[in-house]
Amino acid sequence: MTGTPKPSELRGESGDSSRNSQERAESGWPATIALLGRVGGIGWFVGISIALGAYGGFWLDRQFDTAPILTIIGLALGVLTAFVGMIRLLRAIRRD
Repeated sequence: MTGTPKPSELRGESGDSSRNSQERAESGWPATIALLGRVGGIGWFVGISIALGAYGGFWLDRQFDTAPILTIIGLALGVLTAFVGMIRLLRAIRRD
């Protein structure tokens, strides 16, 4: 019958019905929250890596009485670890 529109005719200009776009908007919240969790995790990872590296170097400096050489080396290793880990985590997020 030509009097009733087909479901494909009820769609908007973009080809999506309003119901599908609303469902996509509702399903976007869990994805957004998951992304925010991952980004927050990157921040924690960076902070903890740098802090552990610096503290490890500081502890070794106290043990061997070599201040501040091992603290600086530990800090540099913590920053390097944080940078490499951050790049890997960002690549993993980008792939998803």
